[in-house]
Amino acid sequence: MDIWRFSEDHNIVLADNQEGTGTKMKQHFEKPSKEVSERMKRVRSRDTGLEKAMEEILNSLHISYEKQPDFLGHPDFRIKGTNVLIFCDSSFWHGRRESEITGEAFKKNREFWTEKLMENKKRDQRINRSLRKDGWSVQRFWDTDILKRHDKVKNRLRRIINEKSG
Repeated sequence: MDIWRFSEDHNIVLADNQEGTGTKMKQHFEKPSKEVSERMKRVRSRDTGLEKAMEEILNSLHISYEKQPDFLGHPDFRIKGTNVLIFCDSSFWHGRRESEITGEAFKKNREFWTEKLMENKKRDQRINRSLRKDGWSVQRFWDTDILKRHDKVKNRLRRIINEKSG
């Protein structure tokens, strides 16, 4: 296993010995511009437009739910009276599009973003497995469906509720 640390100039140092001195390596990504950093600071993880749209769909179906239940993976909703957890997944952050997973979509920091999105996908799979092992029905909905295909989401929710209650 490699031992590494960041040097004072923020480069990665791979340790060649017990003292931790070793070979300097440049980071594999560039620091984002000030504009990108500011934009990323505004990305919310709670009460997003996506969650509000799903909430409207759940309300329109008269489904009783809990927002932001305290479970592994931070699901967005738990349908009360069932074992159903709902995740509202952004196509970007959860790696839906092949061009982002392969890096084709990125001009800068391609390696960083492809690795980040692949790790997100792997994390989602681990969370799904763990929650299902504990008896939960994990339901993930894509942002594009929640925002643009209400009928598709409603039909799926009706099916899920009917299966769990009958």
